[in-house]
Amino acid sequence: MKSIKDIFYFQEIAATLIITSALAGALTSCISTKQIGDLNMISTRNVETKTDYVLIRNYMGGTKRELKRSKAKDLKDAVNNLVKQTPGGEFVKNAKVYLVNGKYYAVEGDIWGIAQNINFRGFKVGDIVQYKGNKYTITELKNDKVCTIKDDNEKIREASYDDLKRID
Repeated sequence: MKSIKDIFYFQEIAATLIITSALAGALTSCISTKQIGDLNMISTRNVETKTDYVLIRNYMGGTKRELKRSKAKDLKDAVNNLVKQTPGGEFVKNAKVYLVNGKYYAVEGDIWGIAQNINFRGFKVGDIVQYKGNKYTITELKNDKVCTIKDDNEKIREASYDDLKRID
């Protein structure tokens, strides 16, 4: 028969193992990000000084999830990855540059571009499309994968460009 002292000893060991496992799990799921730069503007393309650029998306690329997903091996790829996510995007203003896990680069900031005729994968804001058999209107081109659509009852949802069919 076990004594009360032995039972408490085993409970202490069990509690220590649970806490140690939880801490180890939390530490392995963390990413390391270090801000290595703060720039007024950054671009990998020529910026025309006579063109009137407009703010297209405010604060892109800075969420923990976006930083964690960054696999850009150099700064050029990090800028291009961020700008191409925004239809019509040309350059980044108010940019912050990060080093992720000591080997990848990520950029966050405001995306600027030319406002007129912004389209992505052949779709633009205001297009009438079919999604899952119903008629919708595109209200926003969110990124390179999804857009926001609205039905006749003003119900708004996100949809993949692959799932949309243009109604002419």
